[in-house]
Order: sequence, then structure tokens, then C-alpha cells
Amino acid sequence: MTSIMTGGLDNAPARPGMFWRGARGFLRILAGMLLFLVTPAWSVIASAVDAPQVLAWPAWYAWVTSFMGIVLWGRGWMLRRQARDNLRRACDEWEPLEKRHQDVEHSCVALLESGHYHRGLAARWEAACAEREKLRARIAAGSSVPFLASLSAATAREMDAIVEHFHGLMDAHVAMMAARDLFALAPTWRGIWENETGAVYEDLTVLETLTESVQRRSREPMVLSTAASLVAWGNEQRVAVSDLAASIEHAQMDPAEALTQLDRIADEARVRLVRLIEVALATDTSMIGQRRYKRWRRGAGEKLRTNETLYIGAYRISGMTYTYNPAQAIRLTANSAGIDFKGSAAHSTALFTAFNATVYVPPAYLHRYLVWDGTSRYGSSRANYLTSAANIGPHERTR
Repeated sequence: MTSIMTGGLDNAPARPGMFWRGARGFLRILAGMLLFLVTPAWSVIASAVDAPQVLAWPAWYAWVTSFMGIVLWGRGWMLRRQARDNLRRACDEWEPLEKRHQDVEHSCVALLESGHYHRGLAARWEAACAEREKLRARIAAGSSVPFLASLSAATAREMDAIVEHFHGLMDAHVAMMAARDLFALAPTWRGIWENETGAVYEDLTVLETLTESVQRRSREPMVLSTAASLVAWGNEQRVAVSDLAASIEHAQMDPAEALTQLDRIADEARVRLVRLIEVALATDTSMIGQRRYKRWRRGAGEKLRTNETLYIGAYRISGMTYTYNPAQAIRLTANSAGIDFKGSAAHSTALFTAFNATVYVPPAYLHRYLVWDGTSRYGSSRANYLTSAANIGPHERTR
């Protein structure tokens, strides 16, 4: 993979796992060769020992073994080609991305100097810049992958991740330009605002889903009362979020204040949801209930999975499903470029920070504390996002 030129990309040292990737590539070649040579070896041995005619021709399983060797080689070659294609695509798109980055940086500096939603925008831009530098280093390292390491599936996955992060960085550029248009109330501001409200609506959908789960699992009057209050509050906030667009249009509130209101609603949603789960677990006097409550209080070393940290870009209102693009949101979320909470502690507070700002992570992972059976961890069957398309409903509409 050394023939791919990276232009203005800086050279980077080999990644720590490159030795093992090379070792796996070598083993792939060696194993493929050993498997492939079974049939020729059979023929040579049969000729050397003057075997009967019926045994001189290799058996079917010898041919199958040799074919498996070819398949093993072919798989390695496909992985190498996939990695090269992804790296070439990233290198080809790097220069246009750098040019666009300069324009976006100019717009972002102007926004930050104006003071509009300063803390959130500053963190969003800082995260994007950190992701850009990280991506630059990964592309440079990928351009000098040794031949044997290029046959490894880990290298192919690394190049796939580079392309994925490349798209995330482009989405960050879209978000910053969207912030410029939103604050200037450009003709496209309504579409930008509708996409911006998507994460809050999804938070409220998660809140509704978890509240229904609590109501099904408990009959305690205090729990049901708290859950009913939370449902009413969630419905009020949906109306409040919907009214923000009219407030912006009638100059009753500027876009920066509206974004701050979205932050306030998202923050309060988490506080209220945590309070409901706390009440539900504390009032369960059974043995397993007490274990759940103890686990909730301690966190018990729980870690977040990738599918628990990201917004899926869909939410439900009155039985209708709407979609949006969370990676292009102006507010800092777990989908923003430069943010990766995979493997982070699954805080029972549902609060996360990065780049000196609050990062909004969908609180659906709190469901694990409600359903833990006392013996096993939150299994993969429960790890699916609670607001996935299967749970939201069949009707879909893009706002």
C-alpha cells in the first residue's frame, strides 16, 4: 500500500498493532499455501510410492482443501484491495476537504467573535479540529502499511473507519455552515432548525419509552405518580420545542437563545428521567430490586457500547416517525465529529462532557439498570437502541 500518495499529509509512525497485523497476514499466506499444496502433495506421494490407479488421483477432500487455500488467499487479496480503495478515496478527497475547511474556519471564527452560542460552537469546532488532525495521522499511517499487514482484516476495518470518520468531518463542516445560516436567518434556516430539534425530540421519545417501561414494571403509587408527571412534562416540552420556530420567526427570540432552550430541555429531561428511575429502583423491596438499586448507585463498572452512544436520527410524535441527521446538528452530541464515548462509563446521571462543554448522549442506555436480572450483564438482546425503527413504528417521514 506504499504506492498511494498522500500529498500534503504528514508522515506518521506505524500504528502499535501493525506487527500483529503483519503476523496475521503472514499466517494467512502460509496457511493458504499449506492448504493449496495438499492436492499436489497427494499426486507426488502417490507417484513416489507407485500407488494403485484408484489412489493416484487425489480424493475429493484433497481438492476441497486446496480450494480452501485459494479462498484464504482470495480473502486476503480482497481485504487488501478494499483497504487500498478506501485509502485512495480518502486521499483523493483530502485536498477538497482542506479547502472547504479553510472556508468553514473563516465562518466559524466570525461566529465565535459574534458571541452567538459561544460555548457550544467553540466545543463543536474544537472537536472537529481534533478529529481532522487525528484523521490526517490515520491516513498518513494507512498509506505506509506493509504488504503483509494489508492482508489483515484489522487493516481493512481501520480503512473503513477512516472513511466513516471522513464523512463525520464533512458533516461537521455542514453543521458549522448551517450555524452561520441559522444565525443569519438565511432562507434555509427552517430546515436547519428542524434538523436541530431532532435530537431533543429523540430524547423525549427515549424518555417516553423508558417511562412506559417503568409503568409496566411497577405498581407503586409514588412511581406511577412520578411517571405520569414525567409524561405530562414531556408532552409540554414537545409543544415548547415546536413553538421555538415561531419565536425565532417573529423575532421574539434569536437562534442562539433558541439553541440554549434546547439545551435546557435536554438537561431537564435527563434530570427528570434519572429521578424516575431512582424512585422506581428505590421502591422495589425485592431481593433483585435491591440488587438493581445497589448497582444503580455504584454504576457497577458498566461501559457504554457504540450502539448506545449514538442518536439514530429518528423520533416519534403522535404515532408518526420523523427522521433527521444527528451528525449535522449544531449542538454537540455523541454523533459529532471528534466525539467517541465507546467504552466510557455508563453514568447513572446521563451527563457527559468533552471539550469543556456538555455532550448530549441519548439516555436509552439507562434501561439496563431497570431490567438487570441480578446475574448477567445487560445482554446483546437488550442492547438495541430503544427507539430503533422496530420500536418507533412503521410510519416514517423526514422533516
